[in-house]
Amino acid sequence: MSTRMRMRKRQKKAASGSTGMGSPLIVSLVQTTPAIGFNIKKKNPNLKHFFHDFSDLFRQAPFSLLFCSFTGLLAGVGLSLMTDMLQLLPGLMILIPPAIAMRGNVYSALVSRLGTSMHLGLFSTTLKKGNVLYQNVYASLLLTMILSVILGLLAKLMANAFGMSSISVYGFVLISVIGGLISGITLLGVAIVVSIIGYRRSWNLDNISSPIITSAGDMITIPTLFLAAILLQKSPDAFVTLLSTLFVFVAVLCLVKGLKSNDSAIRRILIESIPMLFLCGILCTFAGITLDIRLHRLIAIPAILVIIPPFLGESNALGGILSARLSSMLHIGTIKPQRVPDKLVASNFAVIYLFSICVFLFVGVLTYAASIILGISRPSIFEMLSISLLGGVLCTTFLNFASYYIAILSFRFGLDPDNDTIPLITSLTDVVGVFCLLFAMFLIL
Repeated sequence: MSTRMRMRKRQKKAASGSTGMGSPLIVSLVQTTPAIGFNIKKKNPNLKHFFHDFSDLFRQAPFSLLFCSFTGLLAGVGLSLMTDMLQLLPGLMILIPPAIAMRGNVYSALVSRLGTSMHLGLFSTTLKKGNVLYQNVYASLLLTMILSVILGLLAKLMANAFGMSSISVYGFVLISVIGGLISGITLLGVAIVVSIIGYRRSWNLDNISSPIITSAGDMITIPTLFLAAILLQKSPDAFVTLLSTLFVFVAVLCLVKGLKSNDSAIRRILIESIPMLFLCGILCTFAGITLDIRLHRLIAIPAILVIIPPFLGESNALGGILSARLSSMLHIGTIKPQRVPDKLVASNFAVIYLFSICVFLFVGVLTYAASIILGISRPSIFEMLSISLLGGVLCTTFLNFASYYIAILSFRFGLDPDNDTIPLITSLTDVVGVFCLLFAMFLIL
């Protein structure tokens, strides 16, 4: 029996009241109660009904999005303080966007899968071998090691392909793996805590998990990359070569161990995730190359460096919220994969637009205030708000439609949207977000 058929069977049992653990949540989803906001049965829903039907999202998401703005700002301040390091280690900027995105890709997808398992009544809070939480934690740790090595190799390969001066391949691997392991283990702890608390308090993880993971990833990844870069500078070449080679060997072992696992769920996560995450790494590396090419101009206006992490963080958070909701709706059958988005999907688009206007204006204000405090060069307040809002709305338009069509394509091909949609939309949003921000900067400055 296919995975999709098993899911449909659980839904039917839930609707008839015959399921075990977690059936009330599934029933609430299938019956489309306003608390979850996954369906709108009104023929002519007015504004009051709109806010009522999405009350859970408006209640739960703003805090996590605000948290994402502040933590992204801290990451942006850290990036603006790394200008000397970026010049001393050529090509380091190439690695920063894919490294940040990889953390969000792996752990946002982790929490999205756990959220879906809660909707289906399969989640438990123990790490006993064989249960959903254990399978996802184990697979995510393997993915962190494997993808960290891949990103280091990709950064060097892309730098050479574009004829850009850069540090050695061993240096890239060392920085990527050390930064990846420290931030990855930290994010894993955050993901587990959020999932368990959300499960016990009956939260809808689709509304809050992505912003929290994205913001935590932004805040943690840049400092860990900075620490890894310092280690590279202070270590002899022989040590760097030896340690990087060891990391590659361990990554190969992790890949073999995961693919030969007796647990089919772990194998499926790796088989579906690695090709997609590899593609995502390539896409985000292009974002890094774009920033590296314009590094001198960005350094001349440090406030733009400050806005990059919170801008991309909010874009990814909004894309993650929408992708997680679409994935859950596809799993439980409240939307069907069709060419033209229906009214329910369009309503979700509208909510994301509302959030985007608020959060990108807020990001502009935060960045301007931080620039004043740091005493760095900055555009005027009007220019900063215009850059953030214009770039944000353009990026939101892209992520709305991309999230939907990526989700339905993966679902039609029998893939799990939790494994594919969030990683791909995050990576595409990083690339498109950089271009949208630079385009707005070009028009306004």
